Amino acid sequence: MPPLTCELPHHRRLRHCIIGLPEDAQMAIDRLHLLRYAERFEWTHALDFPPHGIVLDGRPGEVLRYLHREIRSNPGANE
Repeated sequence: MPPLTCELPHHRRLRHCIIGLPEDAQMAIDRLHLLRYAERFEWTHALDFPPHGIVLDGRPGEVLRYLHREIRSNPGANE
């Protein structure tokens, strides 16, 4: 009998950032939830931008929502 092999999939990190007005950020999260892409609870709470912004293009009144996902990939498959 041939030996059993178990090849584990490789993992890569994918990070999503939604930047916009709180209601627009929530609407985008809700739509991704309805598409069964990400659960609402997986996102961070809204993070306010500091007064002088950050490296991202933060504007007054906007918030940042963040989601980190692990992606399984098959190294032999086309990506």
